[in-house]
Amino acid sequence: MTPQDRTLPRPKLLRMQNLRRVVQVLSFAAFVYLFVMTIGRFDFAAKANVLMSKAPIDTFFRIDPLLGLTTMMATRRLIAVMLIYGLPVVVLTILAGRFFCGWICPLGTALDATDTVFFRKRRRPATSGEAASRSIGRRAKYYILVGVLVSAAIGSQFAYLMDPITIITRAFTFALFPVVTLLTGAGIKLPYVPDDVQYFFRLNFLAAVVLTGILAANAVHRRWWCRNLCPLGALLGLLSRFSIVRRTVRTDCVRCKKCVPECKMGAILDDPTQYLAPECIYCYSCTPVCPSLSTRIAPSIAGEPYRTDLDLSRRRILGAVGIGALVAVLGRTNVAAKPTRTGRLKTSSEFLIRPPGALPEDEFTDRCIRCSECMKVCPTNGLQPAITEAGFEGMWTPVLVPRIGECTRQCNLCSQVCSSRAIQPFEIAERTHIFIGTAVIDRSQCIAWNSNKQCLVCDECCSYRAVIWKTVEGVRRPFVEVHKCVGCGICENVCPIQPMAAIRVFAFGDKRNLSRDAQKAYFEQAPKE
Repeated sequence: MTPQDRTLPRPKLLRMQNLRRVVQVLSFAAFVYLFVMTIGRFDFAAKANVLMSKAPIDTFFRIDPLLGLTTMMATRRLIAVMLIYGLPVVVLTILAGRFFCGWICPLGTALDATDTVFFRKRRRPATSGEAASRSIGRRAKYYILVGVLVSAAIGSQFAYLMDPITIITRAFTFALFPVVTLLTGAGIKLPYVPDDVQYFFRLNFLAAVVLTGILAANAVHRRWWCRNLCPLGALLGLLSRFSIVRRTVRTDCVRCKKCVPECKMGAILDDPTQYLAPECIYCYSCTPVCPSLSTRIAPSIAGEPYRTDLDLSRRRILGAVGIGALVAVLGRTNVAAKPTRTGRLKTSSEFLIRPPGALPEDEFTDRCIRCSECMKVCPTNGLQPAITEAGFEGMWTPVLVPRIGECTRQCNLCSQVCSSRAIQPFEIAERTHIFIGTAVIDRSQCIAWNSNKQCLVCDECCSYRAVIWKTVEGVRRPFVEVHKCVGCGICENVCPIQPMAAIRVFAFGDKRNLSRDAQKAYFEQAPKE
């Protein structure tokens, strides 16, 4: 092939850059599809709520190696579903490089789309990999990764704060999904959107602000988040250092440096024949702008001039270790870690009511990746992100707020969508003996007690028959049978007393520390009718 032939433009459809865009669109469409299908419907044949989709709707959380690694480190257990799905991504990254960030990651796709729509014509400083490699910003994500891994090693799971999959899913769940359900309230019918519940979530502004800030950072540099802060990108960058897929530049390169400003990650050095391998996401932006077509990205085992050095400061690494350890220790010694008298359950609030099937509190907070899938799939909107109920370590974890929505008896959807198994699978038939709390009647508020009026609302709605009646001073009064009450909260939800219900669910009836058989034995101690 002559030099003139090499300068002929390649057909657009054959460019890897366009293939990457197609894969990005398909991957993001799959992410949105799985998010939309994270919803249940009532199956009259099964007499239970079932998921709308047969596909594993938590696929993106399963393939996230950062979430899988930190969760297994924090719990000291192998989680099969995360290991099986995450291991192929790790192997492919070692062989083919940091492709996940440039081709699969939904947050990365959102960043590229935001850049195209809002910042395409904005003039931004073209920072080469040479200058960026010397900045603290480029290395910050590696220090964050160190801190996250140290926290996990001590036993605290904090990857959810910075993981891109959880960040975008939380924003979709807490901010976008409730806005969509507003349309159904206005009479607009939408497929796969419930029209009988108006969803809203606590901390929705915080989730929206975090995602908006990440997208807005594109005004500084393209993929500023990926370049500087993403710990998942840092982990994949470390794994990709020995990839056989490399960017190579032939000797006929004219060194025009057109590829330098085109690089989304600023990975190309001042000498355009060299680049930082851990930063390359294989976006192929550098190949079509090359006037001599000297640049290619392909499998290679030759010693091309590429760099894998990270130039991390030993002092800052030790600082990251110290911060990670401090955060983990503070998380495990705050009020949420205070044991009860039994010494078997941590609690910080009488309203810390977990979903049915949740593990004991210490293991639950270590396993929960704060993905918000259980809250999105909850048919009553009763599951909400924790604010202070579980202390600092338990922030964003799911708690039941019965005044917003009860825990439906014919539902186990939260256990089906939990990828980390923080909520253990259970059958509908087991709902009678999975205790998440106990209802307590406030006699000073209950009109059946303080006004001697007849009110049967809590009794009529309780499918567990946990509200019983006894004659006190010649008048029938309601009581709660603790061996039957599982803490579903429907009584609190429908209680007519405002603003605070006269019957409320408290966490002291939580028996997660007991096995299912032990909880069933406790249930069987209830008096026979």
